[in-house]
Amino acid sequence: MSSRLPNSDCIPWLAVLILECLAIVILNIITIIVFVKQRQLQRQSTYLIIHLAIVDFLVGAISGPLQIDESLIYCDLRNHRASNNIWSSHLKFAVLHLFSFSSLFNLIFISLERLHATFRPFKHRFVKKWIYGVIIAVIWLTTTARESVQIVLKEKGISPILINSTMYLSFYLISVFLICFCYILIVVKVRCSRHPYHHGAATIRERKLTGTSLIVALVSLLCYLPAITFTATEQVYNQPLFQLYSRSLFHIIMTVLFTFLANSIVNPLIYALRLPGFRAGVSQIFCRTSNRTIPADLPLRNLRPA
Repeated sequence: MSSRLPNSDCIPWLAVLILECLAIVILNIITIIVFVKQRQLQRQSTYLIIHLAIVDFLVGAISGPLQIDESLIYCDLRNHRASNNIWSSHLKFAVLHLFSFSSLFNLIFISLERLHATFRPFKHRFVKKWIYGVIIAVIWLTTTARESVQIVLKEKGISPILINSTMYLSFYLISVFLICFCYILIVVKVRCSRHPYHHGAATIRERKLTGTSLIVALVSLLCYLPAITFTATEQVYNQPLFQLYSRSLFHIIMTVLFTFLANSIVNPLIYALRLPGFRAGVSQIFCRTSNRTIPADLPLRNLRPA
């Protein structure tokens, strides 16, 4: 199709994606507040989970709206003009997927951290806090370097298909392999443990957190699967499919974008289902006003006979 799609096709998807971004922002703000306020959740093992919530918040606040704006090239909602400022164009291109890939990279380190906690539980308890700071710095440096290389390749006129195969598909596949490999080793270790019934309180908490991290990783990979499939399909056809104007293709791309962003919304829901401390923190946030209610008999108790 040479013309843009009608608003009847675009506006429903626009509304759904905007609501999804709002949900991502709200739920991850609640997650950050709960982890900060609940002392029983403030353990070294949850530092990367807190960072993941911050990154997912940035996905909903920055990357999501930019990706929605990018999808409007299919629609007749507004005029699209190329930006004259090359630096603003590069910045938008870099931030478009920066936080989404930071979230995926964060999942890799969570799986590695859980692997270390499973195979070396005693040593894991004495891991220094600064190591988690180094891990977070590595996450941001790696993803920022990836986006910078992508901009350089784009400026040199490298084919989008080549960029996608090297900077997108390979990153997806390596990430999926590392996450799956770590959790397969964890499952094998737990199943083959010589003392399956010997659990202390700390061990039970760590296994609970490992199971929660496993569910988060599996659900995230399911959310990323449509994007991986779409990128791989472009390699087969040797053509950027997003440049083709087709009504059916538009709905496929919007579905891929919806599931891609959904990765940042499912984590708080999983925490609420799996972590009792998280549920207690959420209850405290929404029940604070009821806890501050003045007892009805207070004025009667303060009365004193003259």
